[in-house]
Amino acid sequence: MEALTSAGCRTTRELGMIVVAVVLLCCFGSWTANAQTAATGRAPQALRLADFILSLQNASGAIPDRPGVLTVNEDSNMEYALIALGAAYGATKDPRYKDGLERGIRWLAAREEMIDPLWKGSWRYVYSAKAPYSPIPTSPGKGITDVRGVDATSTLFVYLLYLDQKLTGSDALVRTYSAHAQAALEFVIQYNLDKDGFSWSSWQQHASDGQWHLWAFKYSADQGDVYLGMQAGAELYHSSEYARIAHFLREKTPQRFFLQAKGRYGLGLNEKGALDPTPYVFAQGYLPWMWGDTPQNRHALAWLRSKVRNDGSFVEPDGKPASSLSAAMLGMAAAALRQPEPAKSFSWLTTTPYDSATGGVRDTAIAASNEYSNVAGFCSISLLGFVPFGE
Repeated sequence: MEALTSAGCRTTRELGMIVVAVVLLCCFGSWTANAQTAATGRAPQALRLADFILSLQNASGAIPDRPGVLTVNEDSNMEYALIALGAAYGATKDPRYKDGLERGIRWLAAREEMIDPLWKGSWRYVYSAKAPYSPIPTSPGKGITDVRGVDATSTLFVYLLYLDQKLTGSDALVRTYSAHAQAALEFVIQYNLDKDGFSWSSWQQHASDGQWHLWAFKYSADQGDVYLGMQAGAELYHSSEYARIAHFLREKTPQRFFLQAKGRYGLGLNEKGALDPTPYVFAQGYLPWMWGDTPQNRHALAWLRSKVRNDGSFVEPDGKPASSLSAAMLGMAAAALRQPEPAKSFSWLTTTPYDSATGGVRDTAIAASNEYSNVAGFCSISLLGFVPFGE
């Protein structure tokens, strides 16, 4: 890469540490109580999904995107799966889940670019599942030869460190990877955040010139990913800048990315600032999971519920088979808004696409569909009633 161009009550340390300690205690307690309560009837499947993720993880900590493939963390898959291991640990205190989470964090830290100043704090889009875990150039479309510098990948790493500290009470990894975490957030601030405060997705290598160019699209769900990392960084490293960015995203994303007339979030903003109205199911559950009970999130949850068939499966906007991920998003939104769980959808999820032989979950009810680590992670999170910062 020749160059990157970016679009874009002070307290004492002692008081800050006291506040963080109180937050730690409160969040840890609520996480544990929520997960244990929600898991009462769904624990066998929720924890088997977490076990499925562990079954994919190798000794070094890498989690392939699905069984039988040699790719790791494409589109941040592994990071979402690791959140589920944290949720499972919070529900059970089983050290296997803690070990899986921490080995995964270490593996991710070893992949982070920390030498090249232009890419410091970022990751490649896809890695090999075999040592030495080299990047695998991957094209998302015509004319593109590779992707790197995804906003979600950098920020989710910081959230994983936060999650580990809050669930275990130990700041060992937070201290060990302090430079990695802050480099990750600084990369996003410098190279992904636009002047309007929202985050561009990533950087793509063009086949035409071999150079890296900003992918000028701001996904609605990515704003949630960036919020997770910035909020985590603000609490871990006492940064007012991270806190400011997190606050902005929490307050402004529901306003800017919501389609009032349709009662749901759009796909994202293009380079001209126009909101793409595509009905992106993931965002309807993921963003409410971040921020709970807001007018927009109530509408998004209602929209999700309106798409549920009598058997609990989801009517996908694109006409494709009902997705396990959609059912998971419905459950995550309901938990964050403290609404009744989607019992029919959970029943469908744990009987139809759920694979009792592997403990994983198929992408759809079609027997031949794939069992992805990130989908298993989101389904486990949903069944456990886990929310990102406790209640």
